[in-house]
Amino acid sequence: MSRRGFHSIETAASAAQQAMASGRHAEAERAYRELIAQTHVVDYEYDDWLRGLADCYRHLGRGREAGFVYLYLHYFDQAKASLASSPELRARLAEVEKRWADAATAWAEASRPAHAAVAWDKAKAHDKARAGWEALANHAALRERPYEQALVHFNIGSAIARLEPASPDARRALVEAQRRLEQVADDFEIAGELERAFDCFQIVLKLGKDSGQFENIALGYVNCIRVLAGDNLKFYVLQYYEDFVRLALERGELHAAATIYQEAAQYAQHVHLPYDRRYQAKSADTWQRCADKYQADGLPIEMVENALLAAVQQYSAVGDYVGVRRGFERLAKLELADDKRARYATIARRYDGAAGAASDAPAFPDYLKQQHAYADIWFADLLEWELAGDPLAVASSMVGDLRYPNGIRRRALVVMLTAADAQLRNATAEVETLVTLAEQLGELQSYAALAPLETLYRHGDPQVRRAAVKALRYLYFKRSFATVRLALADADGGVREAALLAITGLHFPHALGPLARIYQDATEQRVRGATIDAMGKIQTVEAGEVLIGVLRQESGVLRDAARSALISLDNPDIVPILRAHYEIEADPGTRELLGDILRRV
Repeated sequence: MSRRGFHSIETAASAAQQAMASGRHAEAERAYRELIAQTHVVDYEYDDWLRGLADCYRHLGRGREAGFVYLYLHYFDQAKASLASSPELRARLAEVEKRWADAATAWAEASRPAHAAVAWDKAKAHDKARAGWEALANHAALRERPYEQALVHFNIGSAIARLEPASPDARRALVEAQRRLEQVADDFEIAGELERAFDCFQIVLKLGKDSGQFENIALGYVNCIRVLAGDNLKFYVLQYYEDFVRLALERGELHAAATIYQEAAQYAQHVHLPYDRRYQAKSADTWQRCADKYQADGLPIEMVENALLAAVQQYSAVGDYVGVRRGFERLAKLELADDKRARYATIARRYDGAAGAASDAPAFPDYLKQQHAYADIWFADLLEWELAGDPLAVASSMVGDLRYPNGIRRRALVVMLTAADAQLRNATAEVETLVTLAEQLGELQSYAALAPLETLYRHGDPQVRRAAVKALRYLYFKRSFATVRLALADADGGVREAALLAITGLHFPHALGPLARIYQDATEQRVRGATIDAMGKIQTVEAGEVLIGVLRQESGVLRDAARSALISLDNPDIVPILRAHYEIEADPGTRELLGDILRRV
């Protein structure tokens, strides 16, 4: 993004002030616009420029643009006066002030039914929210949008449940929502869009939490964990296991909790994380509690026996032979057949004098044991759909929202003013305008910029597509790769080059899965080389493991790229993994390469 030296900023500020004092408002506006493009300066200086710019716009008769600036500054009275003629911007202002009913009315006036329904929900006017969602379910634009239809049905069910918690209508609506979400999730998985499938399962999980139905909770967690494990996001998998088991224990679902502990232990062992023994010990203790509950509830003695045997198995796995002996002693006292009781008593005596387990098994770190805050995807994705990738509308949703850092809000304001300038010149559809907007959207470095860039990528002119794909290199989100993959097969060579540039810039931990898929699917050596380069910059053990696989499978340039990436990997945890592969490698050439990398790292 643009940066000026201090002398240039000082000169531009002086020029703006002199032009304003002389009544040359158009000249002052240009100088202030240059100044506010410097989004890195301190707040008091930047806000002073904005006040000057708003004054310029008032003198130039551009009240709407002055309103944009006042919205950023939170000068609500001035913003209301300036934005009175625009219901959409009035709605944004009402949202910033948390006047949700006023916002809903303005959104309806602006023909934004999804926004209006969300605002009614936040105003706790659930009857109006329900009516809004039910009307939206019949919206013509949603007929071929199964994901958004599923979200609408979820919101209908949620609104009915708030109005009539135990009503059959609420249950039917939520069951229909779950059916739709599961179908859409399957479609996303088949298409390789795992992050979208994950969103669907998170909503199923919320549905279960809201309804108290443990079956839905379990369904949501099991599928979320499966998707995360498929993307090799180890610590996120264990965070979800932790959350799942906590909820199971809170609800007294001891059998489920013990099983979840066992599955977490198996997963930790599979991915070489040191928490398996602690999970196994927790599983053993929970099976014991499960047996106690079965006995207290008068359930069949075979169920008590099976729970105790499961506990014994887990105690044995962690070397807690005191726990094993106690388990068999309890089994010997159950009302079982005499031969069984005698056998259990005999086994228990074999463990007399046995030692307990060492207590040095590490637990999953406390700082990762956090209750997940689930984003309101059921609202956010519908709002995104309704804005249809309009840069001005998307930026206006960010300018006044203090949840965004000031730097991002400033860049959003620049996007709004660029779009407004183009409207004034009737140049909204011009290639030069769209290219500039694409560059500015990339500088937002915000998830909200993805939808407008995806829309720009669908433009017929390759210059616009090229600019949109280049901008993606600043957007560190897995969703960015959906457009990058399309761009790699674009008919225009410049767009394909932009996709390669984006790949080399998108190196962050969650990018490993998409990068590995591009590497596997690509046939062009340059594309595969770019993904190897990007994976080498991720600096995680998981990235190192993928690169070792590339080294062992490839030859020539790609093998050399993997070798260089492994040597530059700044993570000591990769060393034992390299050593393990070196020791078992049968191919002499690959073994020599691994040995050379080990010596270098």
